[in-house]
Amino acid sequence: MSTANQTSKPLEQYIHLLQEKKNIILQGAPGTGKTYTTASLAVRLGNPDFFELEDHTKVMEEYERLRTNGQIAFCTFHQSMDYEDFVEGLKPELQGEHITYKVDDGIFKQICEQARSAEGKDIIACIDNYLQKIRGKENQREIPSITGKAKLQVWWEEGNKTLSIRSTLSKKDYAPARPSIEKIKAHAIGKGGENNWSAYARAFIKAVKEEYQIEDDTSSTPHVLIIDEINRGNISRIFGELITLLEADKRAGSKTHPITVTLPYSKDSFSVPSNLYIIGTMNTTDRSTGSIDYAVRRRFAFITLKTDPEVIKTCIKDDAVRAKALALFKQINGDGTDDKASFIATHQAGDFDLEDLKVGHSYFIAETQEALQLKMCYEVIPLLREYIKDGILQGKEEDEKYFAAWAKGECLNTEPAEATADSEA
Repeated sequence: MSTANQTSKPLEQYIHLLQEKKNIILQGAPGTGKTYTTASLAVRLGNPDFFELEDHTKVMEEYERLRTNGQIAFCTFHQSMDYEDFVEGLKPELQGEHITYKVDDGIFKQICEQARSAEGKDIIACIDNYLQKIRGKENQREIPSITGKAKLQVWWEEGNKTLSIRSTLSKKDYAPARPSIEKIKAHAIGKGGENNWSAYARAFIKAVKEEYQIEDDTSSTPHVLIIDEINRGNISRIFGELITLLEADKRAGSKTHPITVTLPYSKDSFSVPSNLYIIGTMNTTDRSTGSIDYAVRRRFAFITLKTDPEVIKTCIKDDAVRAKALALFKQINGDGTDDKASFIATHQAGDFDLEDLKVGHSYFIAETQEALQLKMCYEVIPLLREYIKDGILQGKEEDEKYFAAWAKGECLNTEPAEATADSEA
């Protein structure tokens, strides 16, 4: 079996798991290839006809194409991130001499809207068709406000770039609200919004969806949200009430338990489309943040990526450099799970699994001996020093001897010196 087939087989298993579960987290020690695996998964899911997963350059080119097309979105969780950043929140905006607040969509809400309206019934075409129905004041329609507590009159004067909207309770003969049609369309596909008349714009979009029965119509085109360092954020706080909607059977279009909620700021009806997939990554050695709670865990499947010397064998073409890299890898990480003589195994501390402590294979991939030496000196050794400092590894007297040898790109000779002929006599 070729290396390509060996590599693609687990990837296809991950794709199948992602399609069933909708949400997965790739976990592992630093350098185990989580970022690249995430990109490959997103590309393979977003474009089922893409098969050149062994070509890093082509994978990243396709990744960028899908990202530009709106099928892939990327964000990194951090300790100060919250619901208002991720889903939606009120943002101040200066209007002349006054400060107003508008609802600002976060990355999660944006990609949900993009996934929902990517294909199927074209919301843009439906808006254009609806405009023709309300052309002229004499053809005005009465639609509910976004909260449903009031009624709005809406019409369009041909040639105008704005709608005309007013409350039925208004005594004015003209329309005080004139949201931009272009911005309404952008909002409908999750690529912008009407800032000045946001509530009116959302009410109009809702009316169009109800007119053409596309409120719950979702696309089948896969969309992927990548959340890097997912464990560094307070997931329950960031997702809020939407954490329940992540489950496969709670998604829009599900035949079992589809759930729709009303968002607190915009008052929009909201559901998570079934064609949105979430891929998170987390370092198993990162204990600086809180652990992921059970409510979150049961909504994600966890895939552990292990340190693999076979990747080094495949990626390094130069025989001499490959031999050096594999020797260093073996001395630091060991040769298999039963090797107890490696640096990591003899320095293991605390409650960490041995696999979590190993230095990832990407740290050993270099084209030249000089590049390998630089990686050892400025990446591997500082990482191990940090582990020792944090108590993840136990420090020992001979550590500096190891570090001095590795900084030169060499293994430390740990074999006892052979007895000389004189000493044997």
